[in-house]
Amino acid sequence: MTQRTHLGQLHSRLPIAELAALLPESENSTGAKPWFDNYGKVALQFLKAYEGCSDAKLLEHINTDWSMQLFCGIRLGKSEWIKDKDIIWKARSFVAKHLAIEQAQPILGRHWKPWMGNLSRGMCDATCYESYIRYPTDVKLLWQSAEWLHERIALISKELGQPRPRSKYNEQRKKQMAYSRRRRKPYELERRRRRQLLHLCAKLLGQLALLFEQYRAAGQRELCDEAVMERYGTIAQVYAQQQWHYDNPGEPVPERIVSLHKPYIRPIVRGKENSRTEFGAKVNTWQAGGLNFIEHFSFEAFHERVRLKEAIAFHRKHFGQLDKLAADAIYATNDNRSYCSDEGIRTNFKPKSRRTSDAQMRKEEDQQPAQFGKARSTELEGSYGNDKNHYGLRKIKARNEHTEITWIFFGMMTANAMKVARRKHKKLSRSRKARAA
Repeated sequence: MTQRTHLGQLHSRLPIAELAALLPESENSTGAKPWFDNYGKVALQFLKAYEGCSDAKLLEHINTDWSMQLFCGIRLGKSEWIKDKDIIWKARSFVAKHLAIEQAQPILGRHWKPWMGNLSRGMCDATCYESYIRYPTDVKLLWQSAEWLHERIALISKELGQPRPRSKYNEQRKKQMAYSRRRRKPYELERRRRRQLLHLCAKLLGQLALLFEQYRAAGQRELCDEAVMERYGTIAQVYAQQQWHYDNPGEPVPERIVSLHKPYIRPIVRGKENSRTEFGAKVNTWQAGGLNFIEHFSFEAFHERVRLKEAIAFHRKHFGQLDKLAADAIYATNDNRSYCSDEGIRTNFKPKSRRTSDAQMRKEEDQQPAQFGKARSTELEGSYGNDKNHYGLRKIKARNEHTEITWIFFGMMTANAMKVARRKHKKLSRSRKARAA
């Protein structure tokens, strides 16, 4: 691909072939040849993050844009047209299943190292990449559970040819509609609504369990497959958590489920002004040479200050010696300070020792941590906004845990590749101007 376009510059900075070599070859030799081989499946992930559009829109662009086809290693003929609307997420699922971050990230780091600049300085911080779910409340979650249980009861009862078990579902549906229309929802009303929904869910869970037994006894399995039973187990766990939360108000709920469709998502309390709690993956990020890498990834809440030693070890393993470290004040524990001092690493932490009496030396002591901290806030925290606004990481719309990890990883790496491409382009432009002069 030509490097005169942004897409061509991105392609030239990606070791797609090396990443594709980590994926297993397809064992199915029968049928039509797939549109995308392993190279194309990996390229699709970068292209998805670069375009920042939906799967359907991306497929439309690929069908009509020859540059995107070449990016993925294919070339459609005049009468050829990819009609499989699910081909994008199928490729994402395949890559998510077989390509681990621990394997792919070192390859990218080695490939970009010549363009990363100063590798003796590192920056560390944590951020949350939110999932695309509606804002969860206890009432919403319980009512969504009741709706699913009632729908499944209706389907199985119809299949068995028997009337549906009696419940208060229709009555509670009217109450839920009235509750949802209220602008003000006092605590007493919300608590009463939770109590009613807990009773309804308990009854529906018991009724559905009996119907499952009858349905299996009849020799059928279609309406109670693995996915259905997994959702039933999730709802049972939600009911147990919500009942405990109702009986113990004010107490935190361990491993709290906030979404039926994504039960792996946990509330991440960040304490920000506009959003105190976020729902998604928490990532401890390490920046070296201006590029961001994933040091630790988890859907469970963790305190980033305990990850500083591991982050330093991560830098030394992949980038060599570390002399300067910039991190948020939350990392500045006594243990972390002592470790950095013992390792000879200069930090931007505010000193706790007694200040010198000399005015000039005191001024230098104050300026050095401030300069490190300013660089971190502009470079590292600024990169978070850039990734979320331009590389599809504002709200992650993946369907499951594995594809969500892949979505975030390739979004971050695509942003890194564009930074490297711009650096190379600027260097080539300067060299051309120097030769012309």
